[in-house]
Amino acid sequence: MEPSSIGRAVQLLGDRWTLLIVRDAFLHRRRRFAQWRDALGVPDSVLAGRLQDLVDGGVFERVRYEESPPRDEYRLTEAGLELWRILIAVWAWEKRWVERPELPALVHLDCGAQTLPFLACGACSEEVLARDVVPQVQPGGGLYLTAPPRFRRRSSKESEPTDPQLLYPETMAIVGDRWSGVVMARAFMGVRRFVDFEATTEASPTVLSDRLRKLVSLGVLSRGEASEYRLTDKGLAFFPVLALLMDWADRWGPQGPHVMHLVHRPCGKELVPALRCDSCAGVLERRRVQFAL
Repeated sequence: MEPSSIGRAVQLLGDRWTLLIVRDAFLHRRRRFAQWRDALGVPDSVLAGRLQDLVDGGVFERVRYEESPPRDEYRLTEAGLELWRILIAVWAWEKRWVERPELPALVHLDCGAQTLPFLACGACSEEVLARDVVPQVQPGGGLYLTAPPRFRRRSSKESEPTDPQLLYPETMAIVGDRWSGVVMARAFMGVRRFVDFEATTEASPTVLSDRLRKLVSLGVLSRGEASEYRLTDKGLAFFPVLALLMDWADRWGPQGPHVMHLVHRPCGKELVPALRCDSCAGVLERRRVQFAL
């Protein structure tokens, strides 16, 4: 059976190198192979594979900038540009919950103030917290919570990013790994026991044990006396990233069945997530925010 749109988005974006490549396309406006290779230290074969994945996934388009010899650069598509909200939500979560003083401030150009964005409902404009939404799953809705296969099989010798200054380490451990993202999604849907995670994610016991252990060590899950795994305050605060990823997948991701949506309990409307400025409450737009680098 075909995975849903969110499942294919996890397939595309659930990778540490991919997230770094996309981040640097926004933050440093990198477009060329050598720029990413030199800045990130990514092996040529890995970089070529990830760039091809992003082209195939509709995030980048390849544009010829030199004919002799033929050379291309990679530009964000309209769908790719919409990933900015996910990256901002990632930054905001780490700014609030991870001790990283080197993270730059974000300025909302409309009001001129530094901002820590919050997730809001597009229908009623109120702030949305994890416990304010109800997931509604259609028949077959469990499909997207399995971790679909990668576009390419990863070599056992393939390197991973290691320099913590190059990435958001804690976020990478959650969304930069497909199975961790799947486990977190199930936790937001109320799954608590190991046997239920195992039954609803199709992860092997070994993989599941490893990811649960890592998520506990990150402080986003806690393990109780009854061996139940519950989201901590830090874990619940990660909800905006998940909500925005789901929204991007349904609007821009490779199309599959839309098997799940979120309902904002206070207003009863399907959640259309928006990021708002905590200083002026205005909706943030891509061209109206800027990092103070």
